[in-house]
Amino acid sequence: MKRRKLIIIVLIVLALFFILKRKIELARAPVFGEKPILVSVFYSQKRDIKSFRKYLAKIEPINKAKVSTRISAIVEKVLVDEGSVVKKGDLLAELDKKDISAKLNSAKESLSSAKENFNYWNKEYIRDENLFKQGAVSEEERDRAKNSFVQSKARLKNAEENIKFWQANLSYTEIGSPYTGVVSKRFVDEGDLAVPGKPLFTVEDRSRLKLAFDVPQEDIPFLKRGLSVSYKVNNKPEQAKITNIFPSISQGKILHIEAYLDNKEGVYVGAFVPVRVVTAEEKEVVVIPKSSVAKMPNLKPFVFIVKEGKLEKYPVVLGLSSDMFIETKNLAPGAAVVKNSYLSWTKLAEGETVKIINKK
Repeated sequence: MKRRKLIIIVLIVLALFFILKRKIELARAPVFGEKPILVSVFYSQKRDIKSFRKYLAKIEPINKAKVSTRISAIVEKVLVDEGSVVKKGDLLAELDKKDISAKLNSAKESLSSAKENFNYWNKEYIRDENLFKQGAVSEEERDRAKNSFVQSKARLKNAEENIKFWQANLSYTEIGSPYTGVVSKRFVDEGDLAVPGKPLFTVEDRSRLKLAFDVPQEDIPFLKRGLSVSYKVNNKPEQAKITNIFPSISQGKILHIEAYLDNKEGVYVGAFVPVRVVTAEEKEVVVIPKSSVAKMPNLKPFVFIVKEGKLEKYPVVLGLSSDMFIETKNLAPGAAVVKNSYLSWTKLAEGETVKIINKK
């Protein structure tokens, strides 16, 4: 009997022990909702801000020409190749000139004959005009000489024009460079038929270069001549300004823009370069991280700020934005704005207790 009572007492003691231990564990466990949420904040501050538009530009020479011929003829000589450095007026190619030379010689003979004919009828007309005034010849005879003189004069003029035509064609058999620069493309070989409008060479004047890029139609209101264009050469920041905005939009709703470079050191023709155009700039305005701004459908943008250890939902009026920051027009400097990663603001609620983990 005593043994049984002893066992009961031991069991009761053990039960009380486990109950007490559980109460201690529960007392030490964190109470739900009381532990503060850890947040990182950005203290709103004044700084300069620039708004950018980003594009991909190509380095091109300011002057570039596709050289073709004005006549149809066989290419007799090609004097340059791709990469050849040329001066303005240097010969690039020569066309066959045998036929043109023969026609020019024939035209010279015709001119000589036309001059003789003109000189003869010029004298006859002067003589008959004087005799007509003296009454020695009839008006009909005088008019006959006059008509022959007028016809000879017209033939002489035609012969002179014909000479100029074939002389010009002879000059067209020599294809010269329009610039001092580089032959970037060669499209012709000796023996090919050169025809008007078909390029033989491309020559680039690389003494000055430009950034050439296309922008979509919706960006046009933000762009104008003189705006700053920033780019990098070997990781070194460089600046240019918009020089030309072409007056027409392509069928793809694209506008072409150029920015001439003052410094061409380190850049290469044909290279593609990311550029940023400064479309607007504000000085000493209050900014916050763009990632802090929460935007919900049909709601105005807002941020969470920390006041006295609790979250407050604060609607913001936004202005210019850069890559990382955005202007806020109704927030004072020094406000503790919660820095959010993408959509992390959805896990926060107004009134929650928080603890700031980064230093001011």
